[in-house]
Amino acid sequence: MISRCIVLFLLAICRESLAFSQFKPLSRISRWSRGDEVIAPAANHISSDDDIGAANQEDLSCVQLRISRRNFFSQSSCIVPASALFQSSVASAAPPLTPEETDNFSARAERALRPKPPKVLRTRMNLDFAVLLMRSSYNAVDELDIVPMQQFQKDFFLIRQAEYQFYANALGPGPMQQGDLADPNYFDFISFAQYSTICREVNDPAVVFEEQQPVEVGEGQPQQFNTVVVKRDSSLTTNDLAQKHTEIVGNAILDKLIEKFGSTPSAIPKIEAYSRPDASTLLASIKQMVNLFIISGFSFDGSASIAKLGRDANDAAGCEFTIVATSPATLWSGQSLKAKNAILTNDFLLKTVKALLSRAGYNVAKSSVNYSNNQEITSFTIS
Repeated sequence: MISRCIVLFLLAICRESLAFSQFKPLSRISRWSRGDEVIAPAANHISSDDDIGAANQEDLSCVQLRISRRNFFSQSSCIVPASALFQSSVASAAPPLTPEETDNFSARAERALRPKPPKVLRTRMNLDFAVLLMRSSYNAVDELDIVPMQQFQKDFFLIRQAEYQFYANALGPGPMQQGDLADPNYFDFISFAQYSTICREVNDPAVVFEEQQPVEVGEGQPQQFNTVVVKRDSSLTTNDLAQKHTEIVGNAILDKLIEKFGSTPSAIPKIEAYSRPDASTLLASIKQMVNLFIISGFSFDGSASIAKLGRDANDAAGCEFTIVATSPATLWSGQSLKAKNAILTNDFLLKTVKALLSRAGYNVAKSSVNYSNNQEITSFTIS
């Protein structure tokens, strides 16, 4: 009997090895296509649970984000058939979130310690810019391969569902339109929910996990899925992954600002790659970057300045800069994420200025984001 089992096991390995020899890399399709745009999977597909399946379209507006077809059809070398990994354990990344977990004692205690949503005048955001901030943060998670994206969507939905009423009640009746990303009050909430989910998934994620990925089907045909095994870079620690997420998001935002404003009088002054210009040259570019955030409705007002000069007048190493954003769209969420010591926060100005400085040949050696009244104060020293 034992010999027979061994023989059957060896035959199974042979069949799998043959299949592997014929394997062709699959497209990393973790989103649905529809016409000329691709949207992130809606929560009503990511779970069979009735409460998630019944989610309405308005609640899901924040995850239906346009994604380029270039990314949609990009190939990924990290996807391998299960047979190639039979010596590794396949995990499901972070344990899937449950409704009970979103409302347990710890969750309630955290809510009690959060600041109240601000009741301040904030400008309406440019919708494309709001989508850019949400989409770049989502795509960075997908690129890092830290969690099955169907699980990310489910966890994101459960956090939104658990937190929304508390936020809406604290904000009071009238000032927020649910599902409207351009509404700074709603964006503040949804960005908090997104980064709360990201922080959960990025914390010591599994190296290998299974993911449901959609396959292309004909028009009008029901969507079909393949289960694939995804393996991420095992050398990256939680801190490494958090840093890479920041880099990906910052570069995506900066690229879009350059693409949109690069040929206009509002363009960020160009800095030659890795030229390490002096502090005044850097400041001019940082100031205009902040202006573009203001133009896009991210904050009511803002400024950038040099708080401390470095030792060399021809090199900006050692300089300390300060960015002040008045009534930003992340005023409440930034404070709330900071209050729970989140490893990643939605500090979009800092992420973008880091990308700008990196391209100029500098690194941010030290940084902080603090809040005073209705201001977000970002300080950083470069090297």
